[in-house]
Amino acid sequence: MTSDKEIELNETQLKVSSVLNKDNKNYGKKNLIDGSEETCWNSEAGSSQWIQITPTNSFSLNSIAIEFQGGFAAKRFVIEYRQENGTFTSIAEFYPDDHGKLQVFRLPTPFTIDQSPFRLTFYDSYDTFGRIIIYVLKIYENK
Repeated sequence: MTSDKEIELNETQLKVSSVLNKDNKNYGKKNLIDGSEETCWNSEAGSSQWIQITPTNSFSLNSIAIEFQGGFAAKRFVIEYRQENGTFTSIAEFYPDDHGKLQVFRLPTPFTIDQSPFRLTFYDSYDTFGRIIIYVLKIYENK
């Protein structure tokens, strides 16, 4: 990804659908962007789960890298962009593998994100209870 630049994420830009047992210290959203591969975001049970990102600047979304925990990956996830009327519209759909290695999901064509939120919505977890566990989340722009 030599032509891609990682977008700097900070905690004020993130919202998540749920946190396991409301234990934000051990499983909260900050663990997605803390730079440690030993901490994770762990959702509650149930489908669907999501991560919402509100950028501080406009950029051209090119790809997303995610490291799930094996057994707790989504079978499918959708990148959705919030329209002016508040509804979310799908811009890309991906089918992750169920393993604990970093996976890169490249959009077919870069999508311009302004300062409106966009979501990664996870469906059909490999976990029987629908939990999603993510150790690493990286967002890349087209440069």
